[in-house]
Amino acid sequence: MSTKRRPVSAKRAAAIAAAAELLAGRRFARRLYGTIAILALLAGGLTVANLSKLPHPNSTSALARSATPAAFGLYSLQRDTGKDNKGLKKPDTILGTSLSGNDQGTVIVSAPRIQEYAALPSALAVVTLNDDNTSSLEIVPLTGGPPTLVPLPSLGTVANLHAAGSKHLIGFTFTASSGTEQYWKALFVYDVDNPSSAPRAVQGINGPVSAADWRFVPGAATLVAQTDDQSMFLIDALETGKVSPLGAHAGILGFVPGTNELAVADAGLKKGIDPPRYSTINLTTGTSTPLTLAGAFVPDAVNGVTTTASQPMVLDASGQYAQVVRKYDAGQEASVVNLTDKNGSRQLYRPADAWSRILDTCISPASDYLAVETAAPQYTGDQYPVRPEPTPIRTDLVDLKSGTVLKSVPGFLPSWCG
Repeated sequence: MSTKRRPVSAKRAAAIAAAAELLAGRRFARRLYGTIAILALLAGGLTVANLSKLPHPNSTSALARSATPAAFGLYSLQRDTGKDNKGLKKPDTILGTSLSGNDQGTVIVSAPRIQEYAALPSALAVVTLNDDNTSSLEIVPLTGGPPTLVPLPSLGTVANLHAAGSKHLIGFTFTASSGTEQYWKALFVYDVDNPSSAPRAVQGINGPVSAADWRFVPGAATLVAQTDDQSMFLIDALETGKVSPLGAHAGILGFVPGTNELAVADAGLKKGIDPPRYSTINLTTGTSTPLTLAGAFVPDAVNGVTTTASQPMVLDASGQYAQVVRKYDAGQEASVVNLTDKNGSRQLYRPADAWSRILDTCISPASDYLAVETAAPQYTGDQYPVRPEPTPIRTDLVDLKSGTVLKSVPGFLPSWCG
């Protein structure tokens, strides 16, 4: 049998060239958008107009290239609603700072609009907003260099971003822009160390999880998710089928430092009359134990002064907790952080008058400091479509023993909260 090849016709040569070009285009698309976008392309679903709307990188790293990740004690997000000399909005920035000294932070990442971020040992996961208010999710290396775009299931909104730093995982909820799409607060996890993979939907007992709230268990690849009907589950993020029901509860208070327990809240037995109830759930056994919080604040209104309180933040196994108490009088707000234990309650922190609105708090990994987000009494909102915040805003780092402010840093969403 002859092995001599037949001449290739011009038409066949053109077809081969076109196929090679298409293959190269697919390889490029795989790197840029991931497997999901390629499937849409093959199906003919991505037109030139649609391509322009796909999530795209918005972030710019401000770090010089290095073999060693930059190290900071804390990160924060500073949004900027001001205009530059060309009338364009000034970029938002993520700052890195030490826990000592008077520095106001080093710019790590900038982008036109940053919604939120989460910190990993060698990278920051950053949610940015596109012109149409859909989300892009980018991984920005702490060694410098360009961001990597995380492929999302479709056009839509990313929210509730958290990181499990020890496992190089991030997680987020995703809601598709189209009402006909299947994604509604769908919970996904993504392995930052394996950028060729796509985000994976977290599976519950009855399929993919839609999460109203969720958190990674500290130091683990497991997570706690709460659905819209208040059901809670402990789920292995890496292995399908490992799901443990935790009952139905009104809210997640957080993990009790130094234990394997989750603190949760429930409404009083008589709604609007009885105070909230609290309990802890042992994540190893699933056992629930009532949690007595001495002197838990019950909101009331006296002489036209309305007082409210945040959910308590449980600080240790003894039941010590921190709580933000806010008083509103004639349109003015005064906020303090109270620290309560079995010996009673005391004021831990009161912000300066120029920053008298306390927005949120979270505890440091070593449980020795409290990060307190504060805003001015009179402020303007930044009008972001997801996670809007007052501006300006800053974060005070408060010693939990003495109440001393270690330092103040610009911005909000300290990385301790991620």
